[in-house]
Order: sequence, then structure tokens, then C-alpha cells
Amino acid sequence: MKNGLYLLIVNMEDFSITAIKNDNLFQSSSGEKLGNEVLKHDCEALITGKIKPLAFNILADACVTRYFGIGNSVQNTIELMKNRSLKLIRNYDGTEKCDGHHN
Repeated sequence: MKNGLYLLIVNMEDFSITAIKNDNLFQSSSGEKLGNEVLKHDCEALITGKIKPLAFNILADACVTRYFGIGNSVQNTIELMKNRSLKLIRNYDGTEKCDGHHN
């Protein structure tokens, strides 16, 4: 699969994967569709690249952990996450500063 064409939902208990075709999921101007899709699947974490402000707020308000994980295979990215080696996305602009009530 080409990067960016699918949202992959990985069940960490049995490592089953649900692939959701992009269909402009990530292209919306606000990022609301992505945020809501992640919540719909009851995800505990999201591994992504850049994240739009509204999507960030939707996910942060729901206590979904955001990780930066571009440039690795799915398997490698999951291993990096399990080893706590992925950088946390603390705010939508990618800096280390924490604003507001988000964690």
C-alpha cells in the first residue's frame, strides 16, 4: 500500500489490521473527518505525520495519544511505538510546547 492512501487500524492484541481507504479522509481542510474516524474505531493512539488543528483537538480531547511515525514500515512503526521510541505529537504544529488542557 502506498503511504497516505489508507488509514490502518491495528488491534494490538491479535495484530489484525483494518484498512480504511483514504477517499479524501485526510484531505479535508479541517481534519475533522480523520479525527472522527479514529474515534469511531475507539483507537487509543494515532501514528501519523502532520496533523491539522481540528483533528488534533478532537483526538487530544478524547485522550488519543498522537505519535509521529513517518518513514517506517507498518511493522517497524508498531515496534517503535511499543518500545516508546516514537516522538509524541504534543500540539498540532509539531513543537514540544503543550497548550491548554491537552496531553
